[in-house]
Amino acid sequence: MKSNTLLVILVLQAALVIGVFAAVAKENAAAPEGSGLPPPGKFRCCDNCDDLYSGLITCKDVHRRCHRACDNCTLVNTHPVNMYTCSDIYFGSCGYPCKKN
Repeated sequence: MKSNTLLVILVLQAALVIGVFAAVAKENAAAPEGSGLPPPGKFRCCDNCDDLYSGLITCKDVHRRCHRACDNCTLVNTHPVNMYTCSDIYFGSCGYPCKKN
């Protein structure tokens, strides 16, 4: 009887974990199927994308101001002007390279 109860608990835990992963995957897959678009990330574009591990990424682009979507902005250069980069780590993709005008 004890082994049957343990088996039921393990199966229910596995189903819960699979459900959580499915919900996260659905949330991150807002691009239509077959569109060829990368899954959405935090930024529309990134030139200096760092793939940390299994979909966890950070965009190390340097800008004059912090991006409005960035929660953890870091000062990287002070001369001749202040330059910042976003230190947030998030799940998704970096998107496309930014356009240079």
